[in-house]
Amino acid sequence: MNRMRRWLGEANPIVFVMFAGLAGFCAYFSMYAFRKPFTAATFDVVAGWDFALDYKIALVIAQVAGYALSKLIGVKVVSEMRPERRAIAIVLLIGFSWIALVLFAVTPAPWNVAALFLNGLPLGLIWGLVFGFMEGRRTSEVLGAILCASFILSSGVVKSVGKTLMEGWQVSAFWMPAAVGAIFMPLLAVSVLALAALPPPSPADEAERVARRPMMARNAPPSWPRTGRCWRRWSPPMCC
Repeated sequence: MNRMRRWLGEANPIVFVMFAGLAGFCAYFSMYAFRKPFTAATFDVVAGWDFALDYKIALVIAQVAGYALSKLIGVKVVSEMRPERRAIAIVLLIGFSWIALVLFAVTPAPWNVAALFLNGLPLGLIWGLVFGFMEGRRTSEVLGAILCASFILSSGVVKSVGKTLMEGWQVSAFWMPAAVGAIFMPLLAVSVLALAALPPPSPADEAERVARRPMMARNAPPSWPRTGRCWRRWSPPMCC
């Protein structure tokens, strides 16, 4: 790992951008394999679901609620995350989301809707953790653009894999999301290892950009306490 990090630190900027961009692209692409596959199923008739609200819509709402809450949690967690902990955090969070997909498969309706909430809960942090490897460099804009390109392909690809499993391999609609996630685990592992091998921003990077360090409470700008008071005052009506 250290040899790879030294090699990347001395590599041509184009080579570095290709390596780092591909690693970030594949990592975030893999995350979609744990978030989107269930939307490939129709869930027309679900035993135990007797509510007026469509079952699939309930699943989408539950997952989006978890994902949105995750974004709020990430404001603190991602900003305070030390660089050396990002890789293991990505693996653990996506592993948790996969366990939630297994719970979705083994838990009967309507209770398995809660599993989609748990599935979305860690995934909202992944963008910030992956982008943390990209920021603070002279090539950050290019790396960010490559990372964003994963949005274009990932959703359609993982849903196509899900349909193939259901139609070609007779995997049930409830087990299919966990199966798709398992298929993409090797790609996730390799891409996270590649991200972990990236060297930190060089002195030349920090000379042109602001050095990125964990934003602990003691390092927060003076205006943050006022922001916190404002949030505590207005967040209850905003959440209603």
